[in-house]
This record gives sequence, structure tokens and C-alpha cells, in this order.
Amino acid sequence: MSRVSVATRLDFREQGRRPLLLVLLVGLPFFFVTRSIALTAPLPREVVVAGGGHVLTNMRDIHGAVMASITVSFLAGLLGVFVIRSVRQADRRLVVAGFRPVEVLVPRLLVLGAASTLVLTVSLAVTALSFQPKLWIAFVVGNLLAAISYAMLGALAGAVLGGLGATYLMLFAAMLDLGIVQNPMFGAGAPPPWGALLPGYGPGQVIVDAAFSDHFHAWAALGVGIGWAAILVAAVVVVLARVIGVDSHASG
Repeated sequence: MSRVSVATRLDFREQGRRPLLLVLLVGLPFFFVTRSIALTAPLPREVVVAGGGHVLTNMRDIHGAVMASITVSFLAGLLGVFVIRSVRQADRRLVVAGFRPVEVLVPRLLVLGAASTLVLTVSLAVTALSFQPKLWIAFVVGNLLAAISYAMLGALAGAVLGGLGATYLMLFAAMLDLGIVQNPMFGAGAPPPWGALLPGYGPGQVIVDAAFSDHFHAWAALGVGIGWAAILVAAVVVVLARVIGVDSHASG
């Protein structure tokens, strides 16, 4: 068995010792998404989709379209915080045992990816009970990009702030970005110009277009979302490699 496999198994075992985390990842999406949609009145609302098109829908369906991304973003960000905060405590032992930094880094990213995928799957499954987007594949991709970006942002926040501060930051960031700025329930049905500077802009536009358009138009927004995700993944790799590398140097 390779060292990467061993480290991955140990990381999954570590997360398995936190049953409350599993309840949070599965239970919160079910409660948050279903209750939010059920309590929203189906008032008429016009939304702006990619390319400048206008679609007449209602507030309940808009909530159905965006609640998954809000939930996924916050929980993926929270997972990122947990991962980066546990690096020094758990991975130092592996470095002392002779593991190279890359052999410790890859398992951490695999665990983060697996947990984020679990949150995404549960959130989309719950959404499907109350809302059916027009384009499911694009809808999944948009939510996946939101999960990746916020998981990486959570990891970066956890590296700079304490656990509590990073958790509150991720809650605030997810609600402000995907919950308000990118949410067509507010304003004129489209994000303000400065909203394009936020990491949720690309995923948000893809999600709204996939939810209400018969044909996909948000290609530019898809590129923006992929770009944000790639940059944030690279930043987290650098930060984690530095943290693990410092520990490796210290232990040597």
C-alpha cells in the first residue's frame, strides 16, 4: 500500500471520529433547502439570465434554484476550515514518520473533495424533491464550481484566522455572495456590476441560466467560475505545501 493510500485512509478515519460533522453535512442541507423552499410564497418574479434574456418565474422556484448553492458554499467552506486547521496536528506525525509533504497534501485534498461531493449530492437530491431545473447538467456544474471555490476559500481562511473566526467568515461570505448579491430574488433580478468581482458570480450565473433557460447561454460565466476555482485550488496547494513543508523542516 502506497504512502498516499495510507495517509488518505488515516484522514478519512480522522473525519469519521466526528459524527456531528456527518450529521451536519447530511442533515443541514435537507432541513435548510426543503424548509426554505416550502416557506417561500410563489409570488411572480422576473429574472435576468445570461445574455440579457428575461424569464418570468416565481419566488419559490428562484429559492429552489439558489438554495443548494448557498448551502453547498457554506458547508464546503466549513469543511475547508476543518481541513486546514487539522493539518498541523495530524500531518506533523506523518512527516515525522518519513512522509514527504506531497504524500500528505494529496490525501487532505482528497478528503476535502469527498466531503464536498457528499454535501453537493445531498443538496441536489433534496432540491430535486421541490424544484426541477431546465438543464440539470449545467445546474450540477454550477453548484460544483461553487463548492470547489468555497471549499478552497475556507481552507485559506482557516490558515489565516482561528477556527471560529474562519467559520463566521465563511457563513458571512456565502450568504452575502450567493445568498444576496448573486440571488435574483433581490434587486433587479440580476447581480450588480461589482458582483462580477466575487467568486460566486460565475457559478451563480450558470445556476440561474440552467434553472430557467431551455438552452445554455452562460459560457462566459462558466469560464469565470472555472478560473476562480483553478486559482483558489492553486492557492490552497501552495499554502498547504508551505504549512506541511515548514513542519517537515521543523521536525528534521
